[in-house]
Amino acid sequence: MPLKVHFLNVGQGDCTIIEFPSGRIGMVDIDNLNVLDDDTRAEIVQEYRESVEFHMAQLLGKDVQRLEDDFVRAKEKELTDPLAYYDAHIGATRDIFRFIVTHPDMDHMTGLYRLHVQDARKSILNLWHVGPYDFNLADNTAEDWGGFRYDARDWETYKELRASTGNPVSLEMRQGAQGHFWTDDGVELWAPTPQLVKLAVDRDDPNIISMVLKITYMGKSIILGGDATGEESWPAIMPVVTGNVLALKASHHGRKTGYYGPAVKKMAPWLTITSVGEREHDATESYRQYSGYTVSLRKAGDIRLTIEDDGRAYYDPDLSQFWKPRKALMSVAGRQ
Repeated sequence: MPLKVHFLNVGQGDCTIIEFPSGRIGMVDIDNLNVLDDDTRAEIVQEYRESVEFHMAQLLGKDVQRLEDDFVRAKEKELTDPLAYYDAHIGATRDIFRFIVTHPDMDHMTGLYRLHVQDARKSILNLWHVGPYDFNLADNTAEDWGGFRYDARDWETYKELRASTGNPVSLEMRQGAQGHFWTDDGVELWAPTPQLVKLAVDRDDPNIISMVLKITYMGKSIILGGDATGEESWPAIMPVVTGNVLALKASHHGRKTGYYGPAVKKMAPWLTITSVGEREHDATESYRQYSGYTVSLRKAGDIRLTIEDDGRAYYDPDLSQFWKPRKALMSVAGRQ
């Protein structure tokens, strides 16, 4: 059976679904908020204002504010609901063998309550997490949550899962952790290290503690960068960083804060996937120095990568209209 990785266009947050050749299913982070963050909203409005369509509307005396609002709503409708996607593409009754929360930030765990509590058709069998650290979410009051776009029930569900002593199995993960199932599935943990955990706690910064995962099948690797930081996380894990990377899900959604040039150069990914929505913080041009291609989920929508049993790799849909090329580093053919 092939390895299939689904990178979902969920907006500001992250969600990646992995179908392992073993038949096990993994989900890395979740965000079903289905709204654009303020920075992304401002950016796409600015892009719209630079379009021919917008200038024509101005010339015709149309209500441009209404047009801008309609444009944003249309973009929000393009965002993927990861739970509906899972039911449609993976199976409504298929258990999630491995649910991985890369770090405790709400844009990486929004939807947990709906998945674990409200949906009785499937179960989370194993939860991977980075430890009993709440960071800036620890002191949130009911009033804070009331003015927050996130749901406190997702946070409470995460803490319940993290504290589980049986079903699901709760696993606190560190670099180099090994076990029968993740070895079989080609899963390698690059981060966090114990030193990064201590630094994250000292600085009260959940991004520093973020997991970085390597998934390998038939000699090709996919790296999931979580929200690992360019100044702390990536320099600390450089000794384990390897090359021959088919795809890199850029850290911190592709922002400059998650970019570390020496690591990207060493990985030399054929494809770097971002979801950044803040133009001034976008590191895409930096990734292009060492990546064969870069593509944004915001532009392309959901992306599926498949590595077949013979090592051939495919992407779906056709990304050529969305990606920015540097040069082809390995032979990968597109397939609808």
